[in-house]
Amino acid sequence: MKRFTLVFLLMFSVILTYGQVIQTVKDAPIKQDPVSYEGANPNFHKGSGDVFWKTSFNWADPTSDRGWSLPAGWTVKDNLDLGNFWVWRNDTIKGNYTSQPAPSFFVTGKDGFIAMPIDEYNSRDGITTVSNADAYIQTAPINCSNVSSVVVKFSQYFRLCCSNYNLQMLVTNDGGTHWATYDVRYAVTGNLVTPTKYQNVEVNISDVAAGLPNVQIRFYMWGMARYFWMIDDLSLSEAFNNDLVMEDLWADFDGGHGSTIDQINYWPLSQMGMAGATSGTVGGYYFKSAFLNNGIQDAENATLNLQILKNGTELTTLKSPGKTVWTLERDTEKIVAPWQATDYGDYKFNYTGITDNPEEKPSNNSGSLRFTVNDTLGHRADFSAETSGNTGGWVGGGNAGDMVVVQYEIYKAAEINGMTAYIAGFTASQTPSFQYALYKDIDGSWEEVITSEVIDMDSSYRNSWVTLPVIKDGEAEYLTPGNYRTCVRMMGTSTTNANGSQGMSVGRDLTTKFSGCPQYYAVGGTWPSLAGAPLFMVGYDLNSTGGPRKAPVTFNVNMTKHIASGEFKPATDFVDVSGTFNNWTGSAHLTDPEGDGIYTITIDGMDINKVIEYKYRINGNWATSEYPNGGANRKLTIRYWNVTSDTYNGGVVNGVDQNSLVASFSVYPNPTQGEFTINIQNTVATDMVISLTNIQGQVIYQNKVSGALTHTETIDNKLAKGLYFLSVNNGKEVKVQKVVVQ
Repeated sequence: MKRFTLVFLLMFSVILTYGQVIQTVKDAPIKQDPVSYEGANPNFHKGSGDVFWKTSFNWADPTSDRGWSLPAGWTVKDNLDLGNFWVWRNDTIKGNYTSQPAPSFFVTGKDGFIAMPIDEYNSRDGITTVSNADAYIQTAPINCSNVSSVVVKFSQYFRLCCSNYNLQMLVTNDGGTHWATYDVRYAVTGNLVTPTKYQNVEVNISDVAAGLPNVQIRFYMWGMARYFWMIDDLSLSEAFNNDLVMEDLWADFDGGHGSTIDQINYWPLSQMGMAGATSGTVGGYYFKSAFLNNGIQDAENATLNLQILKNGTELTTLKSPGKTVWTLERDTEKIVAPWQATDYGDYKFNYTGITDNPEEKPSNNSGSLRFTVNDTLGHRADFSAETSGNTGGWVGGGNAGDMVVVQYEIYKAAEINGMTAYIAGFTASQTPSFQYALYKDIDGSWEEVITSEVIDMDSSYRNSWVTLPVIKDGEAEYLTPGNYRTCVRMMGTSTTNANGSQGMSVGRDLTTKFSGCPQYYAVGGTWPSLAGAPLFMVGYDLNSTGGPRKAPVTFNVNMTKHIASGEFKPATDFVDVSGTFNNWTGSAHLTDPEGDGIYTITIDGMDINKVIEYKYRINGNWATSEYPNGGANRKLTIRYWNVTSDTYNGGVVNGVDQNSLVASFSVYPNPTQGEFTINIQNTVATDMVISLTNIQGQVIYQNKVSGALTHTETIDNKLAKGLYFLSVNNGKEVKVQKVVVQ
C-alpha cells in the first residue's frame, strides 16, 4: 500500500523517537514581522534530498559593537529576563566547568555557530550563580510551500548537568499559535557530552511543514544551570523518496531465566551453552532493530538482514519476517530464532535494513555490534571508556570504602584468577588506594567471597586497564553457580570528611546497552539501584584455557588527502606503522594493491587482550609521523580479529582548509548489477572530477562537474563483474568508494 498525505494543518501527534515524543500547544510569545527567506532558493528543486534552505551561522558583523548581527526576522528570548540569551560565537565557550571550542565535526565551525553558554552566564565577573536556562532562538519564517516533504538537519554538541535538562526543537506553521515539539536530547543523561550518533541530527517534519509558506523553527533549552548547547549548519531539505533509517539495534544475551540480560561484549565459552534454568540456552543472542521510514514512499517489506562473521569470515545470514512501514512511521523488526556461538572467536553482527524499494541513503540503515567468546574474561562493557565516575554525589555515597559494581552470573563452577577494571583518574591529594572484591548472593544477602590486595593509586594507573590477582586460599577462589558482583573498592583521605573519600574514578561505557541492577555500594550496607546509568568497566578473569593466545592485526590507513595535497607521493614515498608491538622501530612498508589510496599491512603474532599503541609514519621519519610534537598515540586492544580503519593524521593536511568540502558522498545500490547512482552534497559550490577506475587502475568513466552544491547522476556502462573505485576530486580533497559489480 502506498500512503503519503501532504498535511497543511498542524497534526497533534508527532513522533520523533521512542519514549521521547512530546506534543504541546503554546501561545506565541512574540509577534513575527514579515521577512525575506534566509538562504532560500525561490526556484525550489524537487529532487530527492535537495537542500532548499540553509544557514551556516556566518553572522560576523564588524560594524556591530558585539561583533555579530542577528539576521532579520530571527528572534532570541530569555524567558526569565536574566540576560541569558542564545548568542553567536566563533571562539571557545568558557565557564566554571566549561572550556569548549567548536567541535571538529562542525563543518563550518570557523565562520561561527549559535550557542546557549549557560555555564558562562553563571560565571560572570568571577561570581558563581546557579540560574537555570530558559531561553530560545527562533528562525525567520521559511517558505516550504513548494516542497512535498521537509527534513531538518543540524549539527549539535551539548553537555548537561545535573538532573533537570531539556533540549527541544519546536516547529510552528501558524506564527506561533501551535507548536510541534521534538526532544533532541535523545535521553542523554547528566555530565555527558553528545554521543556521536546524536551529533548530526535529521528530523522529518513533513507532517507539520510540507507545503506551508511560514514555517519557523525554535531551539529551546531550559532547566539546567551548567555547561552548554551548541548548534551549527542548520538546513532544510526534501526527504528522499526511499530512506529507511535504522535508529537503534540490539543484541540481547540469553541469561537462562526466561529473559535476556542486555548486551555482553566478552564471555568465557565455559559459561555458555547450557540449558537455561527456566527456558532457552545460556548465551543465545536475540537480535532486533528499530526502523524509521524517513522517506516519502512507504518502505515495503522492511526487513532486518543480519550477517554474522567469525574472525572476519561470514558464518551465516539471518532475516526477520519483514513488514511495510508507512512514511514517518516506526516499527521494530526481530530475528525470530536465537543464534548461539559454539566456539572461541571474535564475532561481528552486521545489521542492515532492506526493503523492496531502491534505497537512496544506505548510510543510515546499517550498524554493527561485536561479541568475543574467549576462555577467561567475563566483561559486559566494551574496552572504550567514554566517561568515568565514582560514588560521589549518589545517595549514601562519597566515602572511603564505597564500591562501584557490575553484576554477573556464573553458570558453571569455575576458578577465578583475578579481576580487571579501567582506572580512569584520581585526586593525588587524597592519597587513594583501591581493591577489587567479589560478592555473591547467598540466601538473599550479598556476602564478600574473595578480594585482591589493596593497591596504592598512582599516575601509572591513570586511564588504563589494571588487572589484579585475587588472594587465593584453596577454597574461596572456586566459584559455585550463582549471582556475583564484581566491585572496585575505593579508599582515599579527606580533610573535610572524617569518613574519607573515594579519591579516584572508574571508566564507564556509554555504548553497551545495560540496565536493571545496582551499580554501586555505599558504606553502611546499601546497594542502591541505578537503572539505565552508564555501565562501569569491571570484569572477572577465570582460570581456564583453550582459546587462542595470539592473533594477526591488519592495519589500514587512508592516505587519499595527503596524496591529493602532494604530501605523499605514491611513486616514491612509503608509509609504515610503529608502536609498542615492535618497539617503535617501524614495520615493513604498507602497500596499496588496489590503488585506492588505502595502504595496508598484516602483522602476525599479537598478544590477545593486550593494548598496543601505535602511529603511522611517512618514509620512516618521526618528523613526518602522525600527530607530531608529542601528539597522542593511537590505541588498539587486540582481539581474535583485528582490522583497523584509520586516516593518516586524522585527515589534517598542511596548507589545506580542514573544513571538508564534500559533506556527503553515497553510491547506491552497492553491490550492483551494473547500474548505480552517485549522490554528492558539498558544503560549498565547487568544481569536481568524478572518475571510475577498475582494479588495474584504468579510468573507464570520467565526468567534470562545475560549481555544484549537490550533484546526482546514474552510471550504467554495462560493467563487467568485479571491483571498481569511484572517486570525487575537488582539487583539495579526494574521496573514494569501492563499487562491487555482481
